[in-house]
Amino acid sequence: MHALSAAQTLGLHEQGAGLHRIDRALLLLHAAEAGPDPEAFARLPLGMRDALVLRVRRLTLGERVAAEARCPSCGERLEFELTCHELLARAVAPPPRWSIEFDGWRVALRPLDSVDAAAAARAVDADAARAVLLDRCVTAAERDGTPVSAAALPGPVQVAIASSLAEQDPGAEWLLDLDCPACGAHWQSPFEVDDFVWRELATHADRLLLEVHALARAYGWSEAEILALDPRRRAAYLALVAA
Repeated sequence: MHALSAAQTLGLHEQGAGLHRIDRALLLLHAAEAGPDPEAFARLPLGMRDALVLRVRRLTLGERVAAEARCPSCGERLEFELTCHELLARAVAPPPRWSIEFDGWRVALRPLDSVDAAAAARAVDADAARAVLLDRCVTAAERDGTPVSAAALPGPVQVAIASSLAEQDPGAEWLLDLDCPACGAHWQSPFEVDDFVWRELATHADRLLLEVHALARAYGWSEAEILALDPRRRAAYLALVAA
């Protein structure tokens, strides 16, 4: 993985404008790796995919992450800082296959990936999406030696499956433990890595466009020439223009 260049960041911002967030994450990873098989990213477990997205973010924008949330109890707006290091510490590579036993049922599972998530995103509603994910993560199920379909599994078994998926691939759902300084409430807030990083890169792209505009007006340089400048040199020229 390598950092995204200024030109790549602008290109990604344009290419991903009309894409689903799943496709944006894969587009970002391909741009930062450009390996021979871009489809391989789509088959990564979701936690591993988002860990790579975070690594690209760290290389491109730095270690520290500024985030915010709103308290569900009193509505207070919280601003806080994370680091990519502490977030990545939660990502653990899941096994390719494993099994669970629950109340006489035996279920074989695999981690979910971007292809599975995309199939669920096309479902008509949340219940249908959950059914799609259940069918895809269950590779076999039986009770007393009799095979059953994923859809036939009772509710408690499906809850056990969801818990096992979260345990084996903890990076697939990032939850932040937060405390409200105003009312003392404690809650867990989802942190959607792919969407958050994309919005950060979009903000970075908008900033780059402003820098190109300012330097092109001042010096007559082309966009390519400005984007090719080292960020520190570009900042120095911007300071001179603003002086």
